[in-house]
Amino acid sequence: MSTLSQEEIDALISQLSGGNAVAEPKEVIESKRVKTFDFRFNKRLDKFSNNQLQTLRTLHENFTRLLNNSLSVYLRTRVEASIVSIEQISYGDFIASIGIPSILSIFSMDPLPGSGIVQVDLNLVFSIIDRLLGGPGWFPAKLRDLTDIERTLMQRFMARMLNSYRESWNYLLTLSLKIEALDSNPQFIPRIIPLDQIISYISMELKIGEMSGVMNFCLPYLVLQSIGQQLTDFQWSPTVVAGRGMTEEDVMQLTRNIERAPAEIDVELGRATVSLRDLASLAVGDVLVLDNGPEQPLLGRINGREKLTLFPGVHRDRLAMRVAGTLDEHGEETVQ
Repeated sequence: MSTLSQEEIDALISQLSGGNAVAEPKEVIESKRVKTFDFRFNKRLDKFSNNQLQTLRTLHENFTRLLNNSLSVYLRTRVEASIVSIEQISYGDFIASIGIPSILSIFSMDPLPGSGIVQVDLNLVFSIIDRLLGGPGWFPAKLRDLTDIERTLMQRFMARMLNSYRESWNYLLTLSLKIEALDSNPQFIPRIIPLDQIISYISMELKIGEMSGVMNFCLPYLVLQSIGQQLTDFQWSPTVVAGRGMTEEDVMQLTRNIERAPAEIDVELGRATVSLRDLASLAVGDVLVLDNGPEQPLLGRINGREKLTLFPGVHRDRLAMRVAGTLDEHGEETVQ
């Protein structure tokens, strides 16, 4: 008489309790007890808390609003930026996830130590460059590396984008951002931190006209570690914005934006009623009498809206206009 093994006993009990159930092999049972564990995210490595990630989301949501307004004027088309996700991953995973070719820019974040990285899809980069050169936003079917001129244009675009990025951080602290490097191959980007260190990974979708692409930010934990408590305790509210006020740098930036804004100004010298015969026979040297007298101000329009009263004159041998006053929305003069 032979003795049943433990496996045979388990099989008999399984059949009695489950009818036609078949006992699982021991290897399958053991595999169910195995749980995956990522050693890069153990407790010995510094990580962002949930409150800190939420603060980063709030700051970057504000950044998307600022960026939409800034780039819409700069690129002369509708721009929509939106956050796709915010998570923490290792720096090595961030580098490995970047497609080649792709534009990456390293920027310093004084007074914080270290640097951050922003990455933009190359097809979106070429679309931006085409618009900056007066085109409709096309990009080549076969992507390539940037030329020196294209690289210069992209550096200017990145600098403008970082202006909006700096403004979004002003509610927490004042940063001075500067582009340190720009390249299309992530393998040539300097290793700013060890590959196993944690970063906050902010992924955004950027739509420019009919074109859309991905823009990603990499902010190492070691860079933001010194303001960790501020990120944890930060509360977004209208009083935070009102209490901060505008710095001198904010005023200068706002002034520069206004100075760069295009405006079309038309001045109406007067009106006259003539016959079609007289109009067709007009020649150089003919005099056309207008209904506006020399003592009456002229009407000036800015982008088609009546805004100014002016008097004609001469300045340094050039025809000029002297502003006499401004008009409100009802056409009444408000300033003399």
